[in-house]
Amino acid sequence: MKLKLLYVIALFFVVESFSQTNTCGITVDNTFDEAGALPSDWTEYNTSGRITVESGKLKFNHNIYKPSVFHDFTPTSENSTFSFDVLASRAALNCQIHLISSTGEYLSSIGLGLGTAKIKYAAAMANGVPSSFTEGAPAISFPANTPFTISTRVDFTTKKVEIYVNGELMTTDIPFLEEAEDIAKIDIQLLYMYNNNGQVYFDNISLLSGAENRLLLKTNVNAAENILTSASIGTIYNQYPQSAADAFQLAIDSANTVLANCDSASSAIDSSISELQTAQDIFIASRVNDPVLKLYDGYNFSGEEHEVYCGYYNGGLGDYEDWAVSFTLEKGYMATFAQDINGLGFSKVYIAQDDALEINLPADLQRSISFIRVSPWFPVGKKGSLGGDIKWSSADNYNTTWHYSWGLNDQQSSGVEFVPMSWSKGDNWTSLENMEAIGQNMSFNHLLAFNEPDNIHQSNLTVEEALEAYPKLLASGLRLGAPGVENVQYSTTNDSFNDGAWIKEFMDACIERGYRVDFIPAHDYVRRSKSAFLERFKGLHDRYGLPIWVTEYNYGNPNFGSANLTVEQGYANIKGLTEVLEGADFIERYNWYYFFGPATGIGGMNNGELNITGQFYRDLDSRVPSYIQEVYEQGVLSTSNFKKNKHDLLLYPNPVTTPILTINYVELSVSNDAVVKLFNAYGQEVMIKVGAPHQIDVSNLSNGFYLVKITSEDVDVTKKIIINK
Repeated sequence: MKLKLLYVIALFFVVESFSQTNTCGITVDNTFDEAGALPSDWTEYNTSGRITVESGKLKFNHNIYKPSVFHDFTPTSENSTFSFDVLASRAALNCQIHLISSTGEYLSSIGLGLGTAKIKYAAAMANGVPSSFTEGAPAISFPANTPFTISTRVDFTTKKVEIYVNGELMTTDIPFLEEAEDIAKIDIQLLYMYNNNGQVYFDNISLLSGAENRLLLKTNVNAAENILTSASIGTIYNQYPQSAADAFQLAIDSANTVLANCDSASSAIDSSISELQTAQDIFIASRVNDPVLKLYDGYNFSGEEHEVYCGYYNGGLGDYEDWAVSFTLEKGYMATFAQDINGLGFSKVYIAQDDALEINLPADLQRSISFIRVSPWFPVGKKGSLGGDIKWSSADNYNTTWHYSWGLNDQQSSGVEFVPMSWSKGDNWTSLENMEAIGQNMSFNHLLAFNEPDNIHQSNLTVEEALEAYPKLLASGLRLGAPGVENVQYSTTNDSFNDGAWIKEFMDACIERGYRVDFIPAHDYVRRSKSAFLERFKGLHDRYGLPIWVTEYNYGNPNFGSANLTVEQGYANIKGLTEVLEGADFIERYNWYYFFGPATGIGGMNNGELNITGQFYRDLDSRVPSYIQEVYEQGVLSTSNFKKNKHDLLLYPNPVTTPILTINYVELSVSNDAVVKLFNAYGQEVMIKVGAPHQIDVSNLSNGFYLVKITSEDVDVTKKIIINK
């Protein structure tokens, strides 16, 4: 985001040094630093004690009532900028933020959520209150647990407002809702949250007025401080060198000095704006992005070298497609290679956690790579956290280093790795567009597939349905987990899986079809001994040789009839289960399901505070890193990949831009019984032709990647084509 954006105040987690030393143009500047009761300049109504200050933010705690608060201040008729930061624990809500004059007229109102989880503005009044809330164009979503900075520019000359969201103009030229001559009140109302439960957090609520260039410099300083505060300092991808951060901080300090002088001339302010913009550009350009992967077209890192940066390369390798034979990967990075685009065909993930890697590719990947994803690798602990509310993954609660929330959207809990999940087989969970977006996010290492497919109340998939959808997930390029079953169906009496176990059928089919699975998640809520609990997961590990993630577990489930326990009984059993998971090397990660209510005895909280079980889980030291570095085999040089096939053939045009694909059999030994088959990107056969055809009509096939397989008595050749009519 460029600092030159007018009137946008990006204040999230901003250093407040300016507000402490300068009053130029400031009418309201609340950063909520004192935890506890509502600050004295705010007045709560409709409720009592539902609005407090927590973790440096103004917290609205919803129940059946409607917590609301207002802030009166000295009226101002100067053109002004009103700004606030906001985050909500639920997307289904109705929270309204109003600007009101000294005589009670509404200037502007912003609505959050309002049925469609969007950010909206009031376009009219009805019965004395703002109404006709309207989306911007394009509409801006308001997902749960996602921070936003929202700013309103108030112009008393035109009697109109402009609204910005995260530095981008949402809407402009919106007339005041009523005739108003000043601003004198901020009014915030939390009118609804789904299930009458949830929180909304506000921070950095401010109202500033003054000359345009002073406001712009104030805006730019706040944005620069936000950029620097959120920047990761270090020497790996997406981090910034300490020296660059120091230089940027000096430029910010200099700009603050100009702002602190209320007599600063316009020329000095304009010069400071320019200097700060230049400093930001230099800082952003210093972000580390070195070529961490090096490919070689020869065995043992010989021949020509090609450098690859962190990124997502899906069929875009150009001259380096079907090229590499060996590679090196720097420590702290992860690379995924696949034969075909969308991560299909033979694929493998390499992780350089403990040391840099030097690898000769396996024969199936030598000179056959069309897909590469390279990203930083984030070592985390075994112990994880659950749920859409990011507070559970904070150091103040369960003290974990990773979490998931049964969805694809990053919950943005600072310092805690998010693991996305494709919850079911639908396109909204598995589309190639979604998988490419997930793959392009360099903060992700893992993807979970399909939640409890063996449960009719969850994703409820047959093995065949899951197998049909699963290959699409490979397009993410992430380290990929199997579907997380509710019931492993492992026999503890005969050391085998029960006949028809869902996960057994799925995994056996993946092996047969060549689908990559990197780890196996599973759940367990049955009350059993520690040894029986662990043995089920060990059986899963021993059969397939893959690490296990126990992504949900507890000592019983009251939803399925488990009797209530005392908290002491729950604590003793959950502690035992957790400790055996922590101690087992084949368990890579685990998540205790701690959401059950206090009456069950197996939840994590009583009266809003962590109980003894929750405190145990929080205080448990979990092994970091949870991943155990794999020792990779060196691929043997595959000479067949370096010799021209005596039954080679030419396919043209490629990409296919006409209705007809021509096949030129270079060697005429192909017999007349040769069969030509076309397979789509998911391995599904879409066409078959017999009799060694030289031309095939592909006009009925959609654009995309295909494999053309030609077989006869003495020929078996496969070629890749892209149809792009």
